[in-house]
Amino acid sequence: MPVPYKNIGPVNPADEVDLSKLKDKNVIVTGGSSGLGSAYVQAFLSAGAYVTNADVQEPVNYSPPSEGKYQYVRCDVTKFKDQVNAFKSALKLSPTGRIDVVVANAGISGLDPVFTLSDTADPEEPDLKILNVDLIGVLWTAKCAMHYWQFDSRPPQEKCFIIKSSLAGYLAVPAATLYSVSKYGVRGLMVQMRMADRCRVNVIAPWFISTDIMSDAVKERIGASLKSMKSDWAEVEDAAKAVMKVATDENINGRALAIVPRMDVEEGYMDCEADQYPEGTLLHKWSNFFDSGFNHRTLPKEKQ
Repeated sequence: MPVPYKNIGPVNPADEVDLSKLKDKNVIVTGGSSGLGSAYVQAFLSAGAYVTNADVQEPVNYSPPSEGKYQYVRCDVTKFKDQVNAFKSALKLSPTGRIDVVVANAGISGLDPVFTLSDTADPEEPDLKILNVDLIGVLWTAKCAMHYWQFDSRPPQEKCFIIKSSLAGYLAVPAATLYSVSKYGVRGLMVQMRMADRCRVNVIAPWFISTDIMSDAVKERIGASLKSMKSDWAEVEDAAKAVMKVATDENINGRALAIVPRMDVEEGYMDCEADQYPEGTLLHKWSNFFDSGFNHRTLPKEKQ
């Protein structure tokens, strides 16, 4: 199994997904009440999993089942205690008393407060809410997952952590400083987690997807721009399909899957192949140096 991490090549989206592997698995999804998160929640429930939806608001566009495999837990991901409570609630939901899959999905976007300047004598302190939700919130989700997984004796490949990033974490997107910083940042988290060998960890990086959290004006502006460049939206269903793929295939570790228009890739998602370096390059050589186990941070605190 590829834990510890080993680059075994890109994920093939044409491979079939065995959803039966998710029956009675215990899943926690942050931000599962709307947008892509709600699609993930519904996909896991349809596959027979136990699901905890950790969100600041209750579901707005679907009715959860009532057979005891679903629970909503109010959770502001910027509050560490809320995340701890969500994980403890998730542990109680499943008869196994353990968590199998964590989807760190909660995220927001908005106007860029960093590059937006004022004409005041001194700079105004920017609102860092986007960073706090999209990066710090994901870090705290990872912290909670790794904490509770340390008490789970199963091998790492049976513990799956999925990070919601964006193609804004791979491409230069204008006027989106905090959003892009956050999405690039969670790529760094993925690389750190795959080196830690505590679980499988992968990234989902969507292109533009029309969801219920977008305003009509935003949808209209993006849609017109996509049409002008002869592109299209990516599909919610394909994002859910990619998450199901990662959750069920224990061979997938340390990869990033881009959710893309079907006009470009028939299956609607593809391996970014951007978090690995080609053999023979200096970056590959230096990457192997750290993969070999070098870590000066293991020195005592007083010697750092």
